[in-house]
Amino acid sequence: MYLYGSLHPFEKIMRQIHLIFLILVSNLAFGQDLPVIIPKISGPNIYSKAEQEYWQKGMEQFAGINSGDLDYSQLSEKENAVIDSLEMMSGPMTEGVACSWYCGGGPYKITSSSYLKEQGKITYLPENIHDFNLLTAWVPEGTIGMKINFHFKPFAPRVNEIIIRNGYIKNIDLWKANSRVAKFRIYVDGKPTAILKLDDSTNTQSFSINPVQSTDSTKDLVLTFEILEIYKGTKYNDVAISEINFDGLDVHCFAAGTKILLADGSTKPIEKTGTNDTVLTYDLVNKRISESRVSKLVTALHSRLVKIRFSDREVTVTNDHPFWTQENSWASVNPEKSNNNYLQEVRIRQLFVGDRVFIPTENKFIEIEEILLLEQEQLTYTLELISGDNFIANGLLVKTEKLKMIE
Repeated sequence: MYLYGSLHPFEKIMRQIHLIFLILVSNLAFGQDLPVIIPKISGPNIYSKAEQEYWQKGMEQFAGINSGDLDYSQLSEKENAVIDSLEMMSGPMTEGVACSWYCGGGPYKITSSSYLKEQGKITYLPENIHDFNLLTAWVPEGTIGMKINFHFKPFAPRVNEIIIRNGYIKNIDLWKANSRVAKFRIYVDGKPTAILKLDDSTNTQSFSINPVQSTDSTKDLVLTFEILEIYKGTKYNDVAISEINFDGLDVHCFAAGTKILLADGSTKPIEKTGTNDTVLTYDLVNKRISESRVSKLVTALHSRLVKIRFSDREVTVTNDHPFWTQENSWASVNPEKSNNNYLQEVRIRQLFVGDRVFIPTENKFIEIEEILLLEQEQLTYTLELISGDNFIANGLLVKTEKLKMIE
């Protein structure tokens, strides 16, 4: 630490110039020329203090019912309506893990440079920023330069969207009183990558980024957000961020060992398929088998797969992966996720036991006898093709994924 008061005036000036130089060099080194990403804005979800207390009580009762401390049948009709809204995620909640990319993705650990100490039952912990609850927030002990880090497991599905609820969304008075983030600098594994320019509003803000993932089995992917600028609050210097959530790719995947049909008529396990391979696809318009080159093999860690059994085969796959059925339509076990996350020419419908799935090489359909849910986490795989939107896995016609682009 320099004690400027004890230095000769000239030496003091030189050290101040040196400090300014270091700051300028640091700014250059850490990417002042980084791309600036502007958010896509969607509707606000902010509460009055009375509404906040209403939702807070409902969430406490919801937790009590889940723990067995409260009986749903003993609550009033109004209280039950609040809990029903929470279960449908129409209360102060973001999308969360129920029906999204989070079934396979999401950070497993969150750390920060600092956070304020709790006040009674209210906490400002880093994990508050990713609890899908708009009534909580991460509040660092400091503003400019404060960082929060999201750790993703190796091969967790790729992240390509960041979704932020800026400020203390808990209620409108607190949102105005506390500071909000104006700019974040994003680091990928410690390397500055982009600047996020946030809107000073209570709206949901979505930022599209290049897909990122750790493909090293010994190393996490770490996304770091550093506060660069803030919007000043009317009362407090503290800066609050209610939520940072994520979305991404690699939802449509198969378990290792799934046999992919190649152009020469042989099969290869999907995990061993690569860019040197040409696979068979099916032209649904002209009703004929064709070929396509593999452009990429993607590996992702997934849980909650489904095993779909037929009379002579089975396939283990993520629950949103579409299959071509006898109804001349694509269908999946979880069509909501298929339709919400991916571009579809025609909406994916629900896949049921009894549906018949197409086998292109035999020009016939085979009936689904059983659909089983698998909880175990495992590595899964999917193919990206140069052309065509489908390939043949364990003899069955399945769709490739094409992400909905953010405008």
